[in-house]
Amino acid sequence: RGVAPGAHRAAGAGANGAFLRHASILEIPDARRIDMRASLLDPLGGIKVRRFENRARIDVFVLLDLSGSMAFGRGGREDDPVAELVSAVAHAAVRGQDRFALIAAGPSAREDLAIRPTRRRGVADEVWARLVDEVGEGRGVASMIAATDELPQRRALVFVVSDFLMPEAELSELMGRLWRHDVAPVVVRSSAVEARLPRFGLVETRDLETGRRRLVLMRRSLRERWIAQARERRAALDAAFRRYGRPAFDLVDRFEPDAFADYLLSGGV
Repeated sequence: RGVAPGAHRAAGAGANGAFLRHASILEIPDARRIDMRASLLDPLGGIKVRRFENRARIDVFVLLDLSGSMAFGRGGREDDPVAELVSAVAHAAVRGQDRFALIAAGPSAREDLAIRPTRRRGVADEVWARLVDEVGEGRGVASMIAATDELPQRRALVFVVSDFLMPEAELSELMGRLWRHDVAPVVVRSSAVEARLPRFGLVETRDLETGRRRLVLMRRSLRERWIAQARERRAALDAAFRRYGRPAFDLVDRFEPDAFADYLLSGGV
């Protein structure tokens, strides 16, 4: 629903969209939209007016997870995939005359990174500059879940950008709080922890949220179990997202604009 004219199909009738149907002038008393041909062909002799679909603007939000686990593979990169994706969303929103907003949360809400709903030109460059050096720190997603309270009551498009390394109960709570919005999950992943594993040798692992380190002897059986668990986790996430009506976009290693566009055009949102 919306009042300001824009590019998206909205509820009700308007004057700036595609033709919907004819209606009686008694239903829509607007002489400017009288269709003479349809009126002359009406067997009951009624006067017909054209009715058009309503096209409105929307608000586009990015809800960004900046917990410690999001730092993997991103530090010191100029082609930071998260920064590039969020910047692309901002650019597309403003170009479509929609408002863009950013909500970020690590162990606590990151008010220094927040961007209130705006159609300001240059916001895409501002987003990239703010996020390219922000790789995440701390433990947990409680503040991210709480940040959903900052979303408006009216329906909006919300991109949730996270690695979703969270318990099932927290994932359900997060998605449940977003019920009134159109939600597009973006799963940030790294092939280094799911596919590019050594077949044999010592591997040092570190929990990015707690800092705990562990030395692991990688071998064939452990590698296969590791990869199988990664696939099971991804399948569980897919099932969870589809329960809420939205498949996820996989952001693996780098941002691919064409793949993201295909995801949107195929009905991902």
